[in-house]
Amino acid sequence: TLLTKNGQALNARQGALVVIDVDGGLRALVGGVDYRKSQFNRAATAQRQPGSTFKPFVYLAALESGLRPTTLTYDLPITVEGWSPKNANEKYSGAVTLRDALARSINTVAVRLALDAGPQRVAATAARLGIKSEMKPEPSLALGTSEVSLLDLTTAYNVFASGGQETTFHVIRRIRSTGGRILYANDERQGRRIIADPHVAAMYDMLHAALVTG
Repeated sequence: TLLTKNGQALNARQGALVVIDVDGGLRALVGGVDYRKSQFNRAATAQRQPGSTFKPFVYLAALESGLRPTTLTYDLPITVEGWSPKNANEKYSGAVTLRDALARSINTVAVRLALDAGPQRVAATAARLGIKSEMKPEPSLALGTSEVSLLDLTTAYNVFASGGQETTFHVIRRIRSTGGRILYANDERQGRRIIADPHVAAMYDMLHAALVTG
């Protein structure tokens, strides 16, 4: 495994994995390295800071506030209540589009967008998509400082994958009797739309840019 090969160098002794299909079906869940040594489920129970993986919720809130992937924003030093977030490379690019900012995971832009949309709105957006843990509506929320579970984070990302439709997370798809009669079948139809089509398309565009040019 990756942990066996690289864990010591990265000072990592545990890991977790969640795989959900676009219909909400759980395909794989790994809660730790060795169940015999630790039964704690790090995929469903552990709360960790998501860091930059939280940023798409900030950008969605910005889109729903009226911005577009081509809207210009600014990667410049910013200070909020004595806090001065910096980029990983400690450099600034000036005017950038939202698309480029998400692709490059620019911290100052994420914070600026969260402040413009409002931290409360960002927290509400993440909760709407499936984050169940409490999120503190403060500027640092944009950089993923409020803890979440990996299962909730994956479920929330699944809304992007399903085209903006709410999906029902489930483990059992179908139960049949020994004679073949269906005793239970999960209704895999997608639920209500929770992201409008234009915003889904915009998020696809920006997340694709993160893979291609980020």
